[in-house]
Amino acid sequence: MVRVRRALARLGSQWRTPEQSDPFRKRIYCTYFDSLYLAQGLTMLRSLRKYDPPATICVLAFDDICAQVLRDLLGAEIQLIALETLHEYDPSLKACRRDRTLWAFYSTHKPALAQFVLERALPGASVIYIDADTWFFSNPAPAFEEIGGAPIGLSPHRFHARTQHLERYGLYNAGCICWDTSDTARECLRDWRNDCIQWCHEDVCPDGRFMNQGYLNRWPDRYTGVHFIRHPGINLASWNLDSHVLKREGRIRVDGQPLVFYHFSGIARDEHGQWQCLYRHFHRQTDLAIRAIYVPYVRAVESERRMLKRTYGIDGTGSVRSHSIGPDAVRIEVHSWPWNRGWLKRAGTAPGTSL
Repeated sequence: MVRVRRALARLGSQWRTPEQSDPFRKRIYCTYFDSLYLAQGLTMLRSLRKYDPPATICVLAFDDICAQVLRDLLGAEIQLIALETLHEYDPSLKACRRDRTLWAFYSTHKPALAQFVLERALPGASVIYIDADTWFFSNPAPAFEEIGGAPIGLSPHRFHARTQHLERYGLYNAGCICWDTSDTARECLRDWRNDCIQWCHEDVCPDGRFMNQGYLNRWPDRYTGVHFIRHPGINLASWNLDSHVLKREGRIRVDGQPLVFYHFSGIARDEHGQWQCLYRHFHRQTDLAIRAIYVPYVRAVESERRMLKRTYGIDGTGSVRSHSIGPDAVRIEVHSWPWNRGWLKRAGTAPGTSL
């Protein structure tokens, strides 16, 4: 069976109907990105494969270049989903492009992608959506042990006192969500898909809606058995870093627990090749965070970027303009001398974003 799957992947075969295809087993991750984000996406996928090798990984490629590179480089290591395949499964998605920004249009696909994958999962499997701007530092098994038999696992933002104002974007982070194969999980994904088809925009509404993320606020009241992931090393990010204590004891630990994955939201490379952390919400542990978390990640992404440029002639890092770098942005500089130390500098004028 493994040989058959690998042969099909090498041939770039299209997905089949649930009745024809082999169902997924155990842990099933899904994610999406386009060719502008290939360097970060590849970096995440390689780290996930390293730390959870038995898992199935499904990737929605938003353009043909992205799909081709993923076939060439990862082949049978992932299950590739073409955009046309998902649009055939859910025709309503394509029509959403008319009134949405590209970022909002992409975000509309998240629940449909997870639903598509869940329908092909065997009973007892776990489906995990994970954002492409994350990077794994250790095995994610503690998260699944903690979630146990809960039908839905949500990752609270765990805002620090200085980042409480960000609650308007949602109490829970849509970059990491888990579902089992229960009726409750299926109902959750159906409802979320319907919500996002109806409305998914970059505006923050008084009723709490924001992109696909604001809807998560209502899930604990709408569904029974929602679990809030407590492990401090799950979904560590700039907005919650100062809520925890970092230590480097061979590996990075967060409140004494291994760092499982970090969410690199707001990381961007400008046209001069300079990397910045655009959203600097952490202050207490800046030096250690940059040296032990950000610099290794940037080095890994840069390695993928150079390979993409050399082989395919694309950058794959979704650059931003210099004038979009805000006064609180942290420049991340990586050098070749021992320990590859990074240091911080102030930059720019107004905050910007990247895909």
